[in-house]
Amino acid sequence: EKGDLPKTVSQFGSTPEEIFVCWEQVADIVGKDEMKNIPLGAVGIFSYADRLRVGLQQLMAGARCFSLPAVSRKELMSLTEECAKVTGIPFITECYLDEAMEVLNS
Repeated sequence: EKGDLPKTVSQFGSTPEEIFVCWEQVADIVGKDEMKNIPLGAVGIFSYADRLRVGLQQLMAGARCFSLPAVSRKELMSLTEECAKVTGIPFITECYLDEAMEVLNS
C-alpha cells in the first residue's frame, strides 16, 4: 500500500513494482494475489539470486563453458586479495601471469 515502504527504498520508487526488477517474475511464480503476503526482502533475495544466475551465465559464455561442470578454477579469478587467500583462486593481477611472461620473453 502507499506509504508503507521503508525510507531506505522509497528513493528508488513509490511501489514495490517500481523498485524490484523481478517483481513480475515472482508474481508469475506465486500468483498476483499471493504477492501481498510475500515479504519485500524475499523479492530482493530472488532478484539478487537472479543477478547471480545471469552473471554466471555470462562468465560461462565468456569462458566458452556451456555447462556448469565444464567450468574449472582456471576460468576463475579473485577480485580481492582476501578472496584469493580464502579460496586459493589467483588474484586478478596474478592470473595468466606465467603465460603473459612467456609471450613477453619469447
